[in-house]
Amino acid sequence: MTLPYEQLLFMAAASLTDEDERRALLDGACRHNPELRKRLDALFEVQDAAAAYFESKPESEQSDTAGAESGKDELDTNIGRYRLLDRLGEGGYGVVYLAEQCEPVRRKVALKIIRPGMDTEHVIARFEAERQSLAMMDHPNIARVLDAGSTASGRPFFVMELVDGEKITDFCDANRLGIRERLEIFVQVCQAIHHAHQKGVIHRDLKPSNILVRMQDTVPVPKVIDFGIAKANRGEDCDAFQTSAEQFLGTPAYMSPEVAAGSKDVDTRCDIHGLGIVLFELLTGRPPLAPERVRDLPVDVIRKMIREEDPPAPSALLAELTADELGETAARRNTEGPKLTQRVKGDLDWIVVKAIARERDQRYESAYGLALDINRHLNNEAVSAGPPDAFYRLAKLVRRNKAAFLSGTAIFLALTAGFGTSTVLFFREKEARNEQQRLRTKAEIARNNEIALRRHAEYREKISHAAVQVSHGNFDAADRLLREVPFGEAPPSLEAAQAYLKVGEWHVLAERWPEATDSFANLALVLPTIDPTDSFDISVVMIRAAALLCQAGDLERYDMIRRLAIDRFSNTFSPVVAEQVFKATLLLPPDPETLAALRPLGAFLETSLTKGHPELQGDNFRTAWCRFALSLMRYREGDLDAASLWADRALPIAGGHVPRETMLRCLRAMIAYHKGDTAAARALLNAARMPLDAHFAKPIELGDMKSSWSDWLIARILYKEARALVGE
Repeated sequence: MTLPYEQLLFMAAASLTDEDERRALLDGACRHNPELRKRLDALFEVQDAAAAYFESKPESEQSDTAGAESGKDELDTNIGRYRLLDRLGEGGYGVVYLAEQCEPVRRKVALKIIRPGMDTEHVIARFEAERQSLAMMDHPNIARVLDAGSTASGRPFFVMELVDGEKITDFCDANRLGIRERLEIFVQVCQAIHHAHQKGVIHRDLKPSNILVRMQDTVPVPKVIDFGIAKANRGEDCDAFQTSAEQFLGTPAYMSPEVAAGSKDVDTRCDIHGLGIVLFELLTGRPPLAPERVRDLPVDVIRKMIREEDPPAPSALLAELTADELGETAARRNTEGPKLTQRVKGDLDWIVVKAIARERDQRYESAYGLALDINRHLNNEAVSAGPPDAFYRLAKLVRRNKAAFLSGTAIFLALTAGFGTSTVLFFREKEARNEQQRLRTKAEIARNNEIALRRHAEYREKISHAAVQVSHGNFDAADRLLREVPFGEAPPSLEAAQAYLKVGEWHVLAERWPEATDSFANLALVLPTIDPTDSFDISVVMIRAAALLCQAGDLERYDMIRRLAIDRFSNTFSPVVAEQVFKATLLLPPDPETLAALRPLGAFLETSLTKGHPELQGDNFRTAWCRFALSLMRYREGDLDAASLWADRALPIAGGHVPRETMLRCLRAMIAYHKGDTAAARALLNAARMPLDAHFAKPIELGDMKSSWSDWLIARILYKEARALVGE
């Protein structure tokens, strides 16, 4: 149901906490309707008087009726287990309080509640939409919803994480952060918005006041707040979050053309535009559409400006400033005026212009893509928003590897001069010929180094473009780019790891096992170089790469991954990681050197199981995996009794995870065969074959991508070994 224009205008103006912004909106909207302006001013006078009354009047002076309807929202009173301490702000339909949670823990929170008299069906739907938008998200850079409920009078409220920070532009200016520091903070904001988009939520009102920054352990941490006009972007949730097209929600300076046009077809690129405007202001100190330009204009004129005017590039706006204005803006960015303009020209101009393009098809497809381009700029790599000419990319290559290029050029020039001299001396004496040969060898080394450097830079560019294609869902194109990088030549970077992981999972889903093998083998080499920690996630990658290589019969690369896993995790203090290492390294019978390297890890795992370890609590799935891994280790060592003991201990808790139960049957079959019980071995193999046949007869599903596809591969590898041993 569409609300009357007067009510919509009142709600839009009431959502603005800045008096100047509210006055500008009303001046423009009521320019030709003074009677409407008088009625709205009267409404705001009543609202302000009511707010002052309820915040100042003692509880004892209020009637029971007033207490039921408004006293519960008054300061120094309780709403459930929350005590209201101070009013932080208010919008068109809600009031935000600083509150103290009394139980089960005592902490400061932000509590948002519908304002008295605003609890209409439409407003409650908007309020619930905001709560649901926040509740769907779990990201360190998005304010979290902690609780929700209703007051005694039935007015809904929800409780949020208290974000005690400054808006992002004020924080950066107050701390005189340079361009690099501002971009590093902004990348975190992009990651938060990308997370919201993955959850199907579009913010639609991104601006500096909705991005707060606070210091956390000497590190600035941004938080995105106020999803009050957010819109769901998935299926059945859409209707609940729709906002009437007639409502002029958001702030004009940061509004995308499609929102200004009142289009219902709003997607995630609306937020890309908002991010671009915020980035514009972080670089220049002001948005491209100056607030003073629209202060006295009617709403329709503002809409038309947003829809039809092409915003300037940041460096163009800086060029229009006076010398004093430019100097002041640059000082807040810890630099000088000419240097600031030069710093913004090029990459940052292109990135911003692409993000805030009027036509949304010309913007970045995702906030992740915007973040990638900024990281490329910070790493002196070619940005996707820039012109793809060879000179630009060569300039980026030289800037990234300035020292190597300078030294290579110097060596080359020195060698050229040396060659001329040695050619003359060649005809005079033997020593001159020897010197020439030495210089020739040195020149060859220099040329080879330069070729290697260029090749490495070329591979890095291919990886970066592959990551962009993955972010857009173009897996075919990403796969073609990754295949142009030889095995082991991928430069270590988070981009490379993400690209190989996503493309590898894409191949697994289609059961293209050779291609998946290549992707995971590369991932197993890249990932440990960018994460030096004792990481469970890396050990999982090792298992998947090892399983794929064993299935493909690629023993050379499997041996490389096996040695890498042992070198990386031989000193782990995590039994769960140790278990992963055994599964990765013992899929095939090892040589004596491998067994010797694994024995200390086997002793550690056995101690963790017998004496207890914090990661192994009771008979759970982690304990079952560790017992299976130790049984496999003892079997590879030839200790059949110990192998049988640990396999029997793993068996009671193997049920519920069919791949692990199948692995245990295969392992117990091999143990039984070596103990002389061929009948038992064959019975166990027959029991193992049925779930394997059933699983590999059906296509892989999306749910397998995060769970058990590699476990099924391991089960099949052990089954093949057991079947060959038993002679079935």
